[in-house]
Amino acid sequence: TDRRGRGLMQGLELTVSAGAVSSKALEQGLLVITAGNNVLRFVPPLVIGKEHVDEMIQKLKKVLDNL
Repeated sequence: TDRRGRGLMQGLELTVSAGAVSSKALEQGLLVITAGNNVLRFVPPLVIGKEHVDEMIQKLKKVLDNL
């Protein structure tokens, strides 16, 4: 429902449990952490390529579509 942060360090506010999303994301090989009950936190490495961001988006979209 909302996005917070600066640069690549972002928090994504959800309407579903961030813990459930985090668990399902891990099954897809995507490591994200939670910040509270409904916020996913993204803290990518300092050196990251567009292909990695695209892969993360694809995996996260798959997880959210299945919830």
